[in-house]
Amino acid sequence: MNNVLNHRGYRFFQSSYDRDELGTILSVNHDFWGTTVTYIGYLIMALGMILALLDKKSRFALLSKVIKKHRKVAASIITITMLFAGAQLQAQHSHTFEEEKIPHVNKEQAKKFSKLLIQQQGRLAPFNTISSEFLRKISGGKSSLYGLNSDEVILSMMAYPVQWQNAPIIKVKHDKVKELLGISGKRAAYLDFINMNEGTYKLSNEVNRAYSLKPAERGTFEKELISVDERLNVAYMVFTQSFLKLLPDPNDSHKPWYGPGDKIRGLRQADSNFVAGVIPEYLNALTENNLILASQLVKGMDDYQHKFAADIIPSDSKRSLEITYNKMDIFNRLGNIYSLLGLIMIIFSFVELFKPSRWVKVVLKVFFVLIVIGFILQTAGLAMRWYISGHAPWSDGYESMIYIAWVVMLAGVFFARRSSMTISATTILASIILMVAHLSWMNPEITNLVPVLKSYWLTIHVSIITASYGFLALSMLLGFINLILMITRKVQNYIKINGHIEELSAISEKAMIAGLYMLTVGTFLGGVWANESWGRYWGWDPKETWALISVLVYSFILHMRMIPGLQGKFSFNFASVIGFFSIIMTYFGVNYYLSGLHSYAAGDPVPIPSFVYYSVATIAIVAIFAYINENKISKIKK
Repeated sequence: MNNVLNHRGYRFFQSSYDRDELGTILSVNHDFWGTTVTYIGYLIMALGMILALLDKKSRFALLSKVIKKHRKVAASIITITMLFAGAQLQAQHSHTFEEEKIPHVNKEQAKKFSKLLIQQQGRLAPFNTISSEFLRKISGGKSSLYGLNSDEVILSMMAYPVQWQNAPIIKVKHDKVKELLGISGKRAAYLDFINMNEGTYKLSNEVNRAYSLKPAERGTFEKELISVDERLNVAYMVFTQSFLKLLPDPNDSHKPWYGPGDKIRGLRQADSNFVAGVIPEYLNALTENNLILASQLVKGMDDYQHKFAADIIPSDSKRSLEITYNKMDIFNRLGNIYSLLGLIMIIFSFVELFKPSRWVKVVLKVFFVLIVIGFILQTAGLAMRWYISGHAPWSDGYESMIYIAWVVMLAGVFFARRSSMTISATTILASIILMVAHLSWMNPEITNLVPVLKSYWLTIHVSIITASYGFLALSMLLGFINLILMITRKVQNYIKINGHIEELSAISEKAMIAGLYMLTVGTFLGGVWANESWGRYWGWDPKETWALISVLVYSFILHMRMIPGLQGKFSFNFASVIGFFSIIMTYFGVNYYLSGLHSYAAGDPVPIPSFVYYSVATIAIVAIFAYINENKISKIKK
């Protein structure tokens, strides 16, 4: 993929292999003038959209005038925002295990070992990255345990396996699983999974039964069984050190690296002895507190990596930056910080609305500056991930979520001068997106790109089309807030509330216009990527089809104001909420429920989460009450 043969005006694309992989199947394309005319058409369309945004007589410019007319936003927004406050509550962990029984390793030694490179899934990453990932998986999201950071925990588990096998470290949530294990706390010890009398795995029968069920047939018990089994297997990998692939093959650094217990072939006797014995000797030095020997062995392993894998290992500065990125945990922390700042800013905006004073305005400016600082840190975090991974940070589910959160904040900062409530709402929305990105089913690991994704056209396509989701999400949020305001609108407060609705509707429409333009351009750039990668613009793949549906849906919504009967503010705001379901289908639905080139689905569909039904029901109830009250107010006005 992306390696196209150009010969005398013909373009040859690799489309498949023979079964024996000795022959290749090529597709051919010969369409110079068609491609040229098509690309010129795409360019003219994009330029037209840019000019429409800049034209002082355009709808976009008119909406800016509407916003200036309505400077203040309704106080009722605070009611909506309070609904998100509960997301900040986190259950406190308590345990009866005596922490003084946990064996510690020397902190300085753990710091030195954290810089050694481990080969995992085709990528070379510092031990710190691997230890962070493993501890999160084992403990159910923790970055530290029993006062130890991830490096200290994983290193200590390898050095003192017997003691750690008695420590409750494996997260267990379901009561029935706890009952099977005979525990009452939130975490189980490794030995809790073993029947000491029979030497068997306690969950063996239940786990096998859970794996045999189709995904759609698995309940919460079966899902928890599978999750716990995966955590147990990760702990087993740590105790056996089987993941510790940190010594390259001296004959070929691109081959799988060696770890403890691996069969060693074709090496010189000195190299073979070093590879086979250095890890056991190092762990023994840790247990005996022989820090001088431990430091010498770490240096020896580091020198060995530089000697035999200098052509592929990342630079020391890049390695240090990745460790810094891991320790900052910036996106996870910003999720909590954004929600707190957004909530407090809305509260002060509420105070400023009814009791305006100079000091309240100063406080609002201070919080705005804090939010901007957070946005700068968020931008720095994305840049760091980009540099560390070597590719744009929107290649998988987790990365696209943190990128969408960044675009949401960008949209909020862009519209902040129009309304302080807008930046507050976008800050809270970004916090929710970041929290979702760090749920257990999202994978924050940095991974390598598959060959087909290594294209600069893909980078441009995904960045623009995913950025559009942020603007359309802002439009959806403001639309939902407006529906709530419509419920609270009465004859007595009609003028004040209606002014807030007008302002938020104008901001929502501007965000929707920007989002639609980006969605359209991004979709057509996807056609360019497809044509450059495998010689066709469009194949009616589910992702392509739903991207087109989303473009048509939002084009219709923006033109509803020209259709009699669909010109009111209720219609637009309700449509801005409902329209976002096309984006959800494009982003999530296609990936997990439909099969295609862009899909993760394989056979049986993943069950729809219960919160989806609650969300739809909430939107329906709010919309019904808003519609009833809107009709009532309209009749009174007449």
